[in-house]
Amino acid sequence: MTESPVTRDGSPVEVYLNLDVEPEFTPVLNVLQPPGRVLDLGCGVGRLANVLAARGFEVTGVDDSPDMLAHLAPEVTGIEANLETLRLSTLFDHVIMASHLINEADAAMRSAFLHAATTHLAPGGRVYLGHYDAARMRGIDGGDGRSGRVVTRFDVLSRDGDVFDGRATYRLGERSWTQEFTAQLLDPGALRAVLAEAGLTVGDELSPTWTVARRVDDI
Repeated sequence: MTESPVTRDGSPVEVYLNLDVEPEFTPVLNVLQPPGRVLDLGCGVGRLANVLAARGFEVTGVDDSPDMLAHLAPEVTGIEANLETLRLSTLFDHVIMASHLINEADAAMRSAFLHAATTHLAPGGRVYLGHYDAARMRGIDGGDGRSGRVVTRFDVLSRDGDVFDGRATYRLGERSWTQEFTAQLLDPGALRAVLAEAGLTVGDELSPTWTVARRVDDI
């Protein structure tokens, strides 16, 4: 059996191919209405990008993993690039930052991700931020969940204030993968402060794990 590729940050491609789209992306899918241009930052295998393209959006997906990008639908424009240095000539009505990009523990890297979003945001556009539910995450040390065919075990390894080291163990049939990472929790006040530094403000709170932002000068 050919071993499934794993990206530089430890994300197993096979796992993401077998995760459900909903309910993770339901809050976004409920509010986005075509037509429009969508930029999906860190699009992975296209779990959201492919659905939005099928609904009539003009979608561009960016990821630094060619193994992930190989699974984008033909209708999605795939770009292999690092988000922190991304420079495109197109502006977008909707920019997606899923995969907890906003919870990046490195403040400079997090700012670079937000810069990539704001640089490519059309006037009147919106940024959709997927993030941890800070209140919930502060009260747990781990747990199990299932999405599609994938069973995931999550464990908090250590905490330093709102920064935590975590480990995700994914099981798909008889196979398993382990991914470790560091993330920073952002409560609503901290999230607003981070967005303000990028020239953004909160527009709508779609759910405890999804927030919509817009440019301050669009108000």
